[in-house]
Parts: sequence; structure tokens; C-alpha cells
Amino acid sequence: TGLTVTLRQPNTQNWGYDVPILGSAATNPSVLGSLRPDEIVEFIATLHTFSAGPIQLIYDLVYGHADNQGIELLTQQFFKGPNMYGQDLNHQLPQVRAILLEMQRRKINTGADGIRVDGGQDFRFFNPLSGRVEQDDVYLLAMSDVVQDIQGYRRRMFTIFEDGRPWPEAGWEEKSTYRELIEAKPGSFQWGPLIFAHNTPTLKGFWDRKWRRVCEVIFQGDHWITGCGNHDTVRRGNQIDLDADINWNLGKTLPEALNRAYNNSATLLWVHGFSPGLPMDFLNASLETPWGFFRNTDDRYGVKVVSEEVGFLDWEIEPELYQAPHAFRQLKSLGFETLDQLKDFANALREAMVETDYNLEQVAQICQHCLGEGADSTVCEVPALEELNQPSLPRFLATLDVPKLKQFAMAFMEDGHDICNVSHYFDQASPDRSYFGQALRQFRRDRPWLRENLIGRDRFNRISDDERTIFYGYRIQPHAADHTPPQEVVMVAHMGGAPMMVNLGDWLQLDMAAWRVALTTPGLALGSQPDDLRSFELRDSQGVLLVNTAGN
Repeated sequence: TGLTVTLRQPNTQNWGYDVPILGSAATNPSVLGSLRPDEIVEFIATLHTFSAGPIQLIYDLVYGHADNQGIELLTQQFFKGPNMYGQDLNHQLPQVRAILLEMQRRKINTGADGIRVDGGQDFRFFNPLSGRVEQDDVYLLAMSDVVQDIQGYRRRMFTIFEDGRPWPEAGWEEKSTYRELIEAKPGSFQWGPLIFAHNTPTLKGFWDRKWRRVCEVIFQGDHWITGCGNHDTVRRGNQIDLDADINWNLGKTLPEALNRAYNNSATLLWVHGFSPGLPMDFLNASLETPWGFFRNTDDRYGVKVVSEEVGFLDWEIEPELYQAPHAFRQLKSLGFETLDQLKDFANALREAMVETDYNLEQVAQICQHCLGEGADSTVCEVPALEELNQPSLPRFLATLDVPKLKQFAMAFMEDGHDICNVSHYFDQASPDRSYFGQALRQFRRDRPWLRENLIGRDRFNRISDDERTIFYGYRIQPHAADHTPPQEVVMVAHMGGAPMMVNLGDWLQLDMAAWRVALTTPGLALGSQPDDLRSFELRDSQGVLLVNTAGN
């Protein structure tokens, strides 16, 4: 009997996101010929010798799950079973454990300065001795103990854990403590409740409802990664119902409101200028560019993912952007000439997917019943699809089948991936907001003690009613040098709602003659004289940082 062998050229295009082919513990062999490993080492060396000062690099280790392509390459013992991402890896198997740790060692030896462990809450196993599903903290801590060894220079990595246990258990947002791993591994950091949770700051009263978590950040967040916008939270914003109670002070359109919610000057002010911990910014949020969840690695879940990401079109894409020559080229080639046309089909597709419990064969049949010359309104199960059956219907939609549904999903994800590339938007960056962000980060670098928790005389309060939410507080440097006045900082930030007159002297019992303005949010004109500081108006998303004249 003859044996036919098919050779296929690997098409991996990145710097080592290679869990699907972890059968080799070495740096991904499919990219060796492309010189990608050399490229990443050169990139890291460039960062470390950057002209404006060294930039450190942290690797994001996504070792909890693999893409479904891994099934074709690895034996079944490597997997525990399917999950929402692809396949859970079997970390209880010693070989899998050893291979992942060895792969991590080789990766960090390219020169990384730290690691972020993705999805720590997903590392679970059934313990037959206790009869319970338990967290695999032993393995997570082993990841933080892998030693980097470059030319004899050895060190353990700066480690950040993303762990929101008991996620996805019901009520996890209120139950999660975000402290298990930083208490087990002193010196490490963990994503805190504001950066991990499914934040929706576009909604009215969001920061008032988050007050308990905000206070946790302020008083115990010295080893938390904190902030508001990241790759997960921004895409959660795309899933908000369009009829929700939105804070329209943020913008006139949904994309404007979302962009300003996750790149909010008042939020940045209290996170960077006042809060403990380690602030994190997200590049797409900082540049106010689109962002979504796209996975073009296989077509098994592609149509399902697209049907669940329809909100991306409402919350991230303006009609003018869709019409740009570089935007959505593949979808336009399929006949979707306008954003409204694409939205209408995407929403109808989502309805059909839910109606059929995500059965693509049935969805294709429904589309054939409702669209094209052979449509039959008497058997069309989704009225939203029938409404699309107009003379202007793209030919592509008139002949839909399963392969074409997958083609649409791939075009959606490829175009979505491209439109989120920040390189399209550099010339649109706001100079005022860019300067504010840079000045704010420098303010924190000049005051490293801000990373510590509030203690002693420090204060943090809010003013909250049905109309507005205001955060304000006072901090003093805890360990000032002898014979040197300590640095002091006062912060006030308008977190949402109607304007309000601010009287920091009364609220914090301060002599305003001893204070000066260090930084204001863009667009806020505030004088520097004591009379200017005694009473002034703040509007939604505005804020001020003051410093004492003696210690700063």
C-alpha cells in the first residue's frame, strides 16, 4: 500500500505565538528560515539602548490554551479538552509541564525583562484526593521561577499574573480578590480589579458603581496593575446594548463616547498621578483607534465570533472611516459598499446564528430562504434577512452557502484586524492629549513613592449624587530625605455627570497659597494664583493635579 505525504509550508507570521506547535520546545522552527528569532533579539537590543532611555520588554505568556490547529500536530495527551478559545492544555502531564517551562526559558533568553502570565484562573485541575477542582498555583509560581541566563548573567523575571479567579463562576466580579498570587509570590504583580474586570465606562454612573473596587486599588493596590483600558476591556465596550444609559458627555456618537471613555483624561489623571500600583496604558485606547476581537487562525468558530462582534461596527467605526480607501477592502469587494449595508447583514446574521444555536448549515438554509431570487417569504425564519432582499442586494448575499459564510467571516476579521492597526492613525493623534499623557507619565516617574498604598495622613474621597461623581484626595511622600520637605500631591477628577464647583481648601483643609498647579487635563484653563485655586468649575472628564510649593 502506498503512502502519500503532503508537505505544507508553515505560514506563521509573528515572533513566536507558537503554542499550537509546542511539540518542539525550541523557538518556533517554522520561523527559523525567516530570521524572525534574530529579528526579535535585534528589536530587544534596540529597545534596551534606546536614545531617550532604555525601554523594557515584557513577554505575554499564553500557555493556558492552544489554537485548534494544535490538534493536527500534537498527540491527544497534550489536551484536556475544548474551551472557548480552542483547546485547554493538559498541564498535569509532566511532559507538557516540562516542555512549556523549557519553551519559556528559551524565549526569555532572547533578552526579555519580564513576563505576564495570561489567564492564570484557567490553570485548574481535578484533585482526586480532595474531590475538588483546584487552581494549579504550583505551576503558575514555577513559571515565575524560570531563570533567565544570558552569557552567565542570571535573574528571575519580573512577573505579572493575570488571574481573576473564580472567573467565570457566577458573581466573579464581586468575589474576585486579585491577591492570591501576589501573596504567594511577594514581589510579583497581579492585574487588579479595574484592569481585569469587564469595564464599561461609557455608561452613566460607572465610576460611582465601581467605588468599592476603586478604594481597594487606593488602599491595597501597590502590587496591582491598574488602569481602565486594555485589549479585553475595550472590546467589552463594543458589547454594550445600544439602548443602554450612555454618558453622552463623552461624545456625540458611539465611537466618540467609547474612545473618550477608555482614554479619559480624568481617569488617567487619578490612575497615573495619584493611585498606587503600576499603571498600564493601551496603545489603541491612547490613540483612540478601533479595537475588537478577531481570530483568523481557523474557520471553525469564525462565523460565530463575527456574529458576536457585530457591536464593533456600532461602537468603533464611523461611516467616514468605512469609506476611506484603505478600509474594509475585502468586505467592499464582496459588495458591502456602505457601513449601514454591512451592519444590516451582520445583525441579521447574528439573529440567525442564535436562532439555530450556531449551526452553519441551518444558517445557510435560512439565508437561502430569505435572500436572492429564490427567496420565499412564507418560509423565511428571520425577518431581518428578508428586509435585506432588495434590488441593491449584493450578489454575494444572494447565493450564500456555508463556504461563503466562512468567506464573509474571514473578510470581516481580516478587515477588522487591519482597521485596528495604529499605523493608520498616527497623523490624527491629538497633540494636546499626547503631551498630557507624556507629562502625566513623567509626573509619576518623578514621584516613585506614588506606587505605595495610601497611609497615615493620606486621604481619598468622593462626592457623589444623582448628577455627578467627583474623586479627590491628598498624598504625602512617606519617606522624605532628612532636612528635605516631603513632596505632597492633591488630585481632583470629575468622573462623570454635571459640572461642579470645586473647593479643595474646604474639602481637604488646605492653605491654597501653599499649592501650585502641576498638571491639568486638556482644555481646562486654570490660573495659578491662590484665588484661582480656591474655587473653580470642573466638567465631565476634567481634573487637576496640585503640588506643594515647598517639596516639589
